[in-house]
Order: sequence, then structure tokens, then C-alpha cells
Amino acid sequence: MVAYKDRYKRIQFSGPTMLGERLNDTHPQKEIIIAKARAAKAGLQGERRIRDVFAKYTFPFEYFLVESVGLNSNGKFQMDAIFLTPYFLVILESKNISGKLFFKQNPALLERETNEGKIDVFESPEIQLSRNIYLLQEWLGEHVLPIPIHGVIVLSNPKVRVIEPPKKHIAILPQTIPVYLRNLPRETMYYNSTQMQKFSEKIVVDQQTYIPFPMCARWGIKPEDLISGVRCEKCNFHGMVKRKNGWTCPICGHFDKIAHEKAIRDWFMLISDTITNKQCRTFLHLESSEIAHRLLQSMNLTHTGTSRDRKYKWTW
Repeated sequence: MVAYKDRYKRIQFSGPTMLGERLNDTHPQKEIIIAKARAAKAGLQGERRIRDVFAKYTFPFEYFLVESVGLNSNGKFQMDAIFLTPYFLVILESKNISGKLFFKQNPALLERETNEGKIDVFESPEIQLSRNIYLLQEWLGEHVLPIPIHGVIVLSNPKVRVIEPPKKHIAILPQTIPVYLRNLPRETMYYNSTQMQKFSEKIVVDQQTYIPFPMCARWGIKPEDLISGVRCEKCNFHGMVKRKNGWTCPICGHFDKIAHEKAIRDWFMLISDTITNKQCRTFLHLESSEIAHRLLQSMNLTHTGTSRDRKYKWTW
């Protein structure tokens, strides 16, 4: 049995992506933000490779796989995936990193040498995994749910070579996940089917997912630094023109009936969790308050206030 929860991973990828698209090339933070978006996208791709493994293989025992787990126990912590069985629980720490990897000790960090010879330094996955195991043990203790916890680093990029392996935790490739899991001890059964179901439901109820919006406040960027306007998905021009039944790009002629929805979502991701009619007109380059009202109403947003001072809000 498999339960997937990657919606918030997509959100955390789309935020930096949208921010990068609305910054001029000369903005000092643009390259950093684009790099962040690429890293988030790589993380998604790596987790999909792991998901594909579980879609192909079966196990001789009941299990749950829950992705993108965020819990709180003496501090919030995030886990890429939890594999729960009646006999044990495994935290899967996914890393989609290419190149030559060196798991350094004292201090613990991860060095990566690219094909071009460049050296990058990352937080040690061993430290991340050890911290998550400890915090998950604390969370389990609070809920009286004892079970052995294992942790494994999954190197999901096919272009990776481990030169200096980790010392405390095992690093494996996605295709060896089934072998690793089947070799874990299963002498004692801690949960029955009903308890496993309740456990997975408890994880969902206790989710402490971090929503990183609005991005401007997070990155210290002034909203006026952003490129406003409705973006053309075909040529990336910001400034589509409102027509009777949709939007037209004055550069390439592309027509889109709902281009405003993406622009309004950009506002919520980047600038504020609320938007007024006036702010909508300014951001979408509209002159008519009636048109702005109609567009906002069409998106089924929650709102507060009277028609004159109404604020619309997006629910993530």
C-alpha cells in the first residue's frame, strides 16, 4: 500500500521558479533563486525515481510509503519519505546529486566534484538523517508508537559516483532499495494492519508542512522589483492584453483564455496572501475594476470585507 504526498514539494519548487521568472536578468539575486529552483526540481525528479521503484516491486509484507512528511517534535523536521512495515520503519533521505561524492567527517559535510572539476559543499546527508531519526523517535515516543527506525541515503541521480562513502548510514541507489528493505530484520511484529492504518493517518493529521510564501518577504525582495503583467506561456513576455474572451500576447500573438489565473497565483506566491481589486488591476495591467472583479470572482477565492474594501485570499 502506498500513499503519496508530493503536492507541497511541487509548491516549494514552483515558488522560486515563479520568482526567477519575474526578476530582471540584472537583479543581484536572480541567479541564486534560479539555482534554488533547479535544486528543488532535481529533488522532485529524484523522488519520482524512488517512486518508480516501489511501483515495480512488491514485498512479502504489508507496508505504507508516505512522501514529504513534515512533523513537529522539539522542532519541525522534514523527511523525503517514510517506509512503514509491521516490523520496522525506514526514513528514505533522497539526494539527486551527480558527480563524484565525498562524505567527509570532522566536520561532517558532503563534497561534490563536478565533471568540470568544480568542488561544491553541501550539508551532510548523514547529519540530516541522524537528526530526523532522533526527532522521529521523539515524535513516536510522544504518541506511544515504539518501533525500530532505520535510515538510508538514496542517491537517485544515475550520474553519481561515491568516492568516499558515508560512515554512519548506508548510501544506496534506487534499484537496490528492494534488496535493502528485504534484508532488514523482521523477527518481531510491532503493528498489525489496523495499527499501521492508524499510524499513517496520524502522520497525515500531524503534518507540519512549511509553505514558503510570500517569496518576496522570504528573500528580502521588494515587490516593485518584480516584472508585473500577465505572462505569455509561449514567448515569456509579461504584458498580455485583455480581450473579450481571454488574453492575447502582442509579441507572438498567442491566445490564452485563463492566463490571468497564473498571474494571480504568482501574486499570492510572491507578494501577499491577499489581493484587492486595485492591486489586481495594477499587477495585471487592467483599467477596468469590473473586469478585475469578474476575474477574481471566477477563481473561487475566499474573501473578506465589503465590495469596496474586499480582500481575496488563496488557500494552499
